[in-house]
Amino acid sequence: HPGGDDAARVRTRDGWAVRHAVLTVTDMTGRQVARADSSGDGVAATGPLPPGTYTAIIMAAGYAPAARTAVVTAEGPASLGTVVVERAGGSELPPPGEWTIDPVHSSITAIARHFGISSIRGRINRFSGSFTIAEPIERSTVRARMEADSVDTGNKDRDDHLRSADFLDAANHPEIEYAGTGVTPSVVIAGPLTAS
Repeated sequence: HPGGDDAARVRTRDGWAVRHAVLTVTDMTGRQVARADSSGDGVAATGPLPPGTYTAIIMAAGYAPAARTAVVTAEGPASLGTVVVERAGGSELPPPGEWTIDPVHSSITAIARHFGISSIRGRINRFSGSFTIAEPIERSTVRARMEADSVDTGNKDRDDHLRSADFLDAANHPEIEYAGTGVTPSVVIAGPLTAS
């Protein structure tokens, strides 16, 4: 058939598939001729396009847009190959290795719903921890130790209640441990909290 599929493998610099990317294809006049969302493996592919020269724009929330020129010939599909998108407004992950969490430049915050109507925001003021950036990134880990009596929501009565046996039981369990056990592409690390 004339033309082919305009396809791109959308990845972060860290090699993660970008599952929420949008591929928009325009012709030389700037008119949109195709649009596709990336799949679970980060591949975005349009249907067949007539032979010609196109501009392909890849956009995803949290990432700077990337543009490529695609030339579709009568011989078959055009592939944009792997398109690396850069994080917008932030930095890339540090290089692989062991890293110590710097409490001066870090924070541990929590949000709790109150009767399903409002949100209570708080933080843990005293903590320490480390993380390991691994290759591949999904093998990365994080560990943190937090002092339960350092919970701070900006309200003394509420903080005293949170430190009581009703919640954190800081007198009997002065430390809260967090061990991250799984990294997701959005660099969220899931893991259990345990009192000690």
